[in-house]
Amino acid sequence: MKAFALTSPDRPATLIDLPDPQVPAGAVRIRVRAASVNGFDVFQANGYLFAVMEHQFPTVIGRDFAGIVDAVGEGRADFAVGDAVFGFVSSTPPLHDGTYAELLSGGPELALARKPAGLSFEVAAALPLVGATALAAVDAVAAGPGTKVLIVGATGGVGSLALQLAAQRGASVIATAKPGEDDDFVRALGAFDTVDYTANDVVEAIRARFPAGIDAIIDLVSRGDAFAAMAGLVREGGRIATTMSAADVKGLAARGIRATNVMGSPTPENLASLAAHVVAGTLRVEVQRTFPLADAQAAFAAFLAGTRGKLVLTVS
Repeated sequence: MKAFALTSPDRPATLIDLPDPQVPAGAVRIRVRAASVNGFDVFQANGYLFAVMEHQFPTVIGRDFAGIVDAVGEGRADFAVGDAVFGFVSSTPPLHDGTYAELLSGGPELALARKPAGLSFEVAAALPLVGATALAAVDAVAAGPGTKVLIVGATGGVGSLALQLAAQRGASVIATAKPGEDDDFVRALGAFDTVDYTANDVVEAIRARFPAGIDAIIDLVSRGDAFAAMAGLVREGGRIATTMSAADVKGLAARGIRATNVMGSPTPENLASLAAHVVAGTLRVEVQRTFPLADAQAAFAAFLAGTRGKLVLTVS
């Protein structure tokens, strides 16, 4: 099979030939049709995770996927050959299996759900990690009626879903966005107000507009001093969630702010629920662009340049 993989610690990932994976008892093998691009994938493919996570070479890149079951191991009865599925490969070390390949084999460790007929492979592949992370972030800040929620990084994969989920729960969502198409995009998703993050001092601009403070912030971008400045906008008794492991939970608690460092955890249950919302039209997954598997590095460059929604690799 063709796979986009790391073969050693001293070179970036590239497209190589690997043996087709076996199908042990309790496993399923999936012919991958699409896989999405996440920040984790970009960092791993360029060797930035060697120092912090054990790798077993060759290491295939990719976590999210959608495809068709093409073999089922002995004792596995919940899926059958021909089932359309989507899901997520855990990033628990040692890193070895991934989704940027023609075939993927795994057992119960795969978060796997059936793909509804009304969901394309590309959209299904875009959903797992960002969807689970958005759910966790919105839960962490207790978004609901009467709350003002600021989402920093609202145009990206996680942010665009968190915006919709928070608005659907009755929150008034303020989204950071550039003027023009990005502003139109987040307002169409449910933002009641926007803030231009390209302004000289976005924190002061938000403070001037909301002098009483913000009830909750979901920050998908900031680290260090930038995150601390954002946290300063939260009113006493408010909440803040970050996907960047930037929150000093104890320090913010001393100010009366509940902080959460969010990690997305796709499960068969939350994947099925998210997919049902997409099919029903109550959740929009924006796939900005697709790339063939052979052009994964071009997809990474596009990711680093900034996206509106998700980028997806297609696998023949």
